[in-house]
Amino acid sequence: MRPRGRRRARDVRAGGAVAIVLAAALLGACDDDLGLVCTTEFVYGLNLTVLDGQGGPAAQGATGIAIDGAYSETLMVLEPETMVGAGERAGTYDITVTKPGYVTWSADDVTVTENECHVNPVTLQANLIPVP
Repeated sequence: MRPRGRRRARDVRAGGAVAIVLAAALLGACDDDLGLVCTTEFVYGLNLTVLDGQGGPAAQGATGIAIDGAYSETLMVLEPETMVGAGERAGTYDITVTKPGYVTWSADDVTVTENECHVNPVTLQANLIPVP
């Protein structure tokens, strides 16, 4: 029969070994050559400022679509003038923005690139022209 104190010491060492393995795994997520540490921030690749003919906000009530090959996404309205999409997704997009009473706005071959951690955001301005 082992003394209780010895068993306890071994349990603590086992817990310490788990902590060391966990720490090593977390440190392994960093790039040792660059000292790179990625954030947990979610980055949108497409950021559109949508304005009406007078320069006022026009994203509310508008629909934005981004297409990259077979992939299609409806852009999300964040603010009265802002639409976003392609969250953490690199690609080459054809974008259209439609809104009742306005001519359809479009941009083709908009390229969203990526870096070691996230996508590199592309900022566009969609100036909607009222239908004559």
